Amino acid sequence: MLIIPAIEIYEGKCVVLNNGNFSDRVTFPQSPTDLAKSFLNEGFSFLHVVDLEGAQRGQVKNWESIESVLAVPGVKAEVGGGVRSKDEIQRLLELGAKRAILGSIAVTLPGLVKKWIYEIGASRISIAVDVRNGKISHGGWLEEAEQSPTMFMMELKNNGVSSFICTDINAENSFQGPNVGLYRELRPFFPNVELIASGGITSVDDVEKLHGVKVSGVIVGRALLENRIKLKDLLRFVS
Repeated sequence: MLIIPAIEIYEGKCVVLNNGNFSDRVTFPQSPTDLAKSFLNEGFSFLHVVDLEGAQRGQVKNWESIESVLAVPGVKAEVGGGVRSKDEIQRLLELGAKRAILGSIAVTLPGLVKKWIYEIGASRISIAVDVRNGKISHGGWLEEAEQSPTMFMMELKNNGVSSFICTDINAENSFQGPNVGLYRELRPFFPNVELIASGGITSVDDVEKLHGVKVSGVIVGRALLENRIKLKDLLRFVS
């Protein structure tokens, strides 16, 4: 299983959102680049980098911070947040991102995403599946689609998508633990795709539970920044 530390960026700073609320941000003193270096030093080179400001505004905004993180020797990263054009995908890949994360555009224009997957390659694109109260959320978590996560993912899987990052928004930064039931429900429908869990992970026990439902990876963010979890304690899950 992959353990993927998260770096979330707003106005060039490392932040987290309380319950997905952009107006309720917690800012941390480390720069995105320094945080990437600290994760790398602890043995975790694959990172989850999100431009939260970009997600809110509908286009990538923090290019300088993203480029700085990707320039750290040894860092590999998936990058998302407001990525809604082929040019943005290609620029991220040229900067060194291993793959781009697409969210809202996959909800509103799935046919276009299918075209990009064909042109760029399925391995270079991951889809963000953001869930609130059993429905797909998009537009910086401000809009709701009628699709269930299963329906949304099935359509994209049939279009060639092989990697999904599934976040339960209600669990995100809530310290209530992850929505294990969501991943338990999804896994039988998608046994052969990369299914990465995100949201609400605050303890090693949470990671153990997600490992038990056979997710492919776990994204850990705020719990690391606030020392609720030590990365060294997660090494036993890495495969």
